[in-house]
Amino acid sequence: MRKINLILATLFTVMVFGTAQAQDDEYLTDENLRRYAIMEEVIDDMKSEISVVLNDMIKNQEGIDGKRYSELKSGSGEAASDFENKFMDQINNMVEERKEAIGDVVKILATKMLPDGGKAYNAIKSKLASDEELKTKYAAIKAEVTGETAE
Repeated sequence: MRKINLILATLFTVMVFGTAQAQDDEYLTDENLRRYAIMEEVIDDMKSEISVVLNDMIKNQEGIDGKRYSELKSGSGEAASDFENKFMDQINNMVEERKEAIGDVVKILATKMLPDGGKAYNAIKSKLASDEELKTKYAAIKAEVTGETAE
């Protein structure tokens, strides 16, 4: 009886995993990959905007340059003054707010642009991390979306 239960449990697990895998594979269409590429392009643009704003804040802040910012960020060099600590707090707050906004955008786009919301997004993201053939296909689709050549 234990053998039968073990076999049934194993079969059930294989069936559930197989069904989940098949469902994940149904999300890997060219259209979904194109939508995912568009989402990633938006996210990449938002991330790069953080650097632009950060560099502008440093450039426009009297008494702090790129070198001093690097020292403050790494904790090396001369100890930070109260003014520098406040400035670093402002920078850290700006970066965190923008990262949170990016996270919110990812959630919204994943649920609005792809079928089954986050399930399709997660399936594509997971498969891209492990499937070389899909990575190559996605690179071509992303290059088409961004107007660049695939690497």
